[in-house]
Amino acid sequence: MHRFTLLAFAAILLSTLLFTGCSAPGEAHAFRQEALEFVLEAPLFEGPNSGQIAWAVELPSALGMAEGKRVTGARLAHATVQPGDSLGFSQVRSLVLSFASDNADIAMQEAGFKNPVDPHAERVELEVASDAELGDHVAAGKAYLVLDVDLAEDAWEEGRRFLLDFTLEITIK
Repeated sequence: MHRFTLLAFAAILLSTLLFTGCSAPGEAHAFRQEALEFVLEAPLFEGPNSGQIAWAVELPSALGMAEGKRVTGARLAHATVQPGDSLGFSQVRSLVLSFASDNADIAMQEAGFKNPVDPHAERVELEVASDAELGDHVAAGKAYLVLDVDLAEDAWEEGRRFLLDFTLEITIK
């Protein structure tokens, strides 16, 4: 019985090694985007307020992709938010960065967050959702970035501005 268990384990291990060895993981590329501006127009209300921008990139030229290669995966590696106005992070409780698509089959994906936000910080580094797969969003070459800003109080007359820098790790095959 012991020998049969050992043989079964060895067969499973060998088939796993053969299966994973046949499919190369692909080439990983870091792609950095800086100073994307999110404008939240007044009036703003206590609670979540969203800013959205259309983000488009010509990936083949940006990554030097050879013809026939395609994006097989993408993850947010790093993201920081800076205030783009004199208010800084005052009255900001939390931040959430999501990726969305025009394609109804691609669900909106939360990729980074920070809670709580230090109101005195000059820059906030978002915590990356390591399991957030953004490959479908990135492969299209166009996505919508949504920054949800949770405010502690209403702002009737002043809008808010925030700047986003981020790095994606994109896998191509």
